[in-house]
Amino acid sequence: MQWLEENSPSVAAAGRVKTADLAIRTSLRIRGFHAARITSVATTRKLARQKLRELLDLADANPHPENGRQTVASIIETYLKHAAATYAPRSLYERKLILQSFAEAHGWREVNDRDCIPFHVTSWLDAHAEWESDWTKSHAVAIVLRPFNWAARQRIIPANPFRGVSHRCGPPRRPMTDAEFERLLKAAEGKQTKKKPTPGERFCELLRFLRLTGARPGEAAALTWDQVDCEAGLIVLPKHKTSRTQRQPKPRVIVLTPDVVQLLVSIRRRKEPGSVVFLTHRLTPWNRSNLSLRMQRTRERAGLPVDVKLYGLRHSFGTRAIVNGVDIKTLAELMGHTTTRMTEHYLHLAGQRQHLAAAMLRVNGPNPAA
Repeated sequence: MQWLEENSPSVAAAGRVKTADLAIRTSLRIRGFHAARITSVATTRKLARQKLRELLDLADANPHPENGRQTVASIIETYLKHAAATYAPRSLYERKLILQSFAEAHGWREVNDRDCIPFHVTSWLDAHAEWESDWTKSHAVAIVLRPFNWAARQRIIPANPFRGVSHRCGPPRRPMTDAEFERLLKAAEGKQTKKKPTPGERFCELLRFLRLTGARPGEAAALTWDQVDCEAGLIVLPKHKTSRTQRQPKPRVIVLTPDVVQLLVSIRRRKEPGSVVFLTHRLTPWNRSNLSLRMQRTRERAGLPVDVKLYGLRHSFGTRAIVNGVDIKTLAELMGHTTTRMTEHYLHLAGQRQHLAAAMLRVNGPNPAA
């Protein structure tokens, strides 16, 4: 009976309508699938062609060193891979920032004397108005030229196409005088608070350490207690600025005087958290930013000129050593120099001061009032 009902005219008509509707919908779904598939394939092919074009452009802009045809960007990239094993992370990061800026302006240029000329470096330098000091500009030029000088020595390129570019160095960083140091200490003390030590007293501790040891500000900021041996009166730094350039890396040893040992013992007694020796009032390590800001504010409060720098304490250490008769080879060891070439700078400063003082006495004579 049920079968008869299904085969009745009305039921059969309804079945045919259902079947036709199902066929149409199935056909549409199949067509939609094929259409979507065709669209998907077309999109994929388009993206693939676009990606291939990008890869070819990238390969064209950054050829392999053995290719023989180099661009500014490829030379910089090859040099940075080599420099990663030579420079400390901070130094490498600073060089990357400057080289990236130059590559963004001229990275696409092919390295030859026709497409790369010294004016490209000069115009790039002029575009950075934020670089005010001659020292900063000279430093930037030296960093840009270094990859191409290196590539020429490696015979990747025939010669540095930017050769001949230079910028006046400006006055070198000078030693901090004894009077300036005393004024700086007084200004650094700041407001007295109930909580000891005050922010100013913490900064004074770091200033005294730098003056008495000749350490680099970065070395003092990163100093940890496992590197300090107060009983032996030594600080041993396994990794330091020149360790990467030494043929046989050796640690930097800083000998501590009784005053420095007493300073470190007093800090240790506070039993502050962490392994870092010198901390800010927030119990965070010093770094380049907060040291620079603190030094700037203290210098302004003391009424000192802008060329009074934190690094000047290291320069004053070297100059005092020469004046007091320390030989240049020993001073190089005290300051962590790999050779005496850097230390000779302090010999010149000390000699210039003594020479001018003697000349002034000769000018005025024994009785200048007469």
